[in-house]
Amino acid sequence: MGRRMVEKRRPAWAVRLQAEREKREWTKREMARRLLQAAGYTHGSLDSLIRQIRDWEKGRHFPRDWIRAYATAFGIDVTCLFSEESPENRGENDDMERRRLLQALATLGVPALAPPLDAIQSIREGVDRALGRDESTHLDEWQETIAEYGYRYMALPPERLIAELSVDVYTVQQTMARIGTGDRNFPEWCRVTAMLSLLTAKTLFNLGHTTEARRWWATAQSAADRSGDPTVSLYVTGEGLTRALYEDRPTPALLTKINKVESQATAVPCSGLAKLATARAQALALDGRTNEAIAALRDAHAIYEKLPDSVTKDVVSLFGWAADRLLYTETWVHAYTGRGEAAAQTARRALDILPASDIRSRTQLALLQGLGHVRGGDVTEGIRQARTAYENHPPEQRTAMISHLADQVLAAVPPQRRAEPTVTEFRDLLVSARV
Repeated sequence: MGRRMVEKRRPAWAVRLQAEREKREWTKREMARRLLQAAGYTHGSLDSLIRQIRDWEKGRHFPRDWIRAYATAFGIDVTCLFSEESPENRGENDDMERRRLLQALATLGVPALAPPLDAIQSIREGVDRALGRDESTHLDEWQETIAEYGYRYMALPPERLIAELSVDVYTVQQTMARIGTGDRNFPEWCRVTAMLSLLTAKTLFNLGHTTEARRWWATAQSAADRSGDPTVSLYVTGEGLTRALYEDRPTPALLTKINKVESQATAVPCSGLAKLATARAQALALDGRTNEAIAALRDAHAIYEKLPDSVTKDVVSLFGWAADRLLYTETWVHAYTGRGEAAAQTARRALDILPASDIRSRTQLALLQGLGHVRGGDVTEGIRQARTAYENHPPEQRTAMISHLADQVLAAVPPQRRAEPTVTEFRDLLVSARV
């Protein structure tokens, strides 16, 4: 009797969702897995979705962003499954872009933020109108927010950072939808969007969501190009090419893209131009073209010397470009060309500059040192150094870049030495860390 009374208080669709799930003997975890599959997402946070399923079945929130995934998973027509609660009858078809955004954020572990965000944003807009503030007055605040992300990116675990970024991306997207492309400040909002999208792309890549990261990079590049600021556009391009080095992309294709961008780039020294030069040096080293890689390093040094102090002295922010960036690239070139001792020397110089909080760059440098030793013939020392660095690195900070470099160390071991205990133990460590 008690259960029937509870079900009467729940919306019919909530009762139906639970009944359909239980009829198939699916747990909430299995339901979450099938929803992600139905929505076409290859990655997603099951725990976050399980919490939402629990709320939906209790009738606390209507699953408006997941109704079609539910229908697909159950094999039931949407209008039949939700009857009068279908989106057509609820009048929600006017905001499909917003739904897709929120659904995508949910798969990344970000909770359903729309209702409270919409409410809070509506209240804030009312207060701003009373104060005589419009959207243009918020631009400086967003620039400050992006600058803060430059520091937080280097220290926060990616899983924490993506949640914060998602809220800000959503808020800016809503603002741009309101003001439209004709607004005089639209280019500045594009710049804000470009940087937030870039940060999102980098963080998704760190989490191993390579496909999603590429899409966000495309969004970042489009927004940067529309901002009308060539330095922003070049910065985003340089970041994308640098990350491509860790994706096993064909180096000839990367070098072709770098050549094309450089031929069209501004001659004014900027961090984006420096990124292109270092990306060229790294790609050439991957291709075994040592002399050309060293020449590209000289080009990067020449650009670095012309950058303002505000950029070259900033070693803490993502948006700085201090001497550690050059030394990291030198370490990379020496490591991939088998110059173990040279890689160790430049890595030590970089470590002297890096702040203690930048643990990811420190681990990457240690892995590059290990790679240099292995490629130079000292397999034992290279594996020892790589294993120590990887083992001591916090699991929540093991980004895709760190995993890639660790794999590169292992792949550099000659076939005749891959059965040695130190090598197999390192291989087992990498496998167990990703289970």
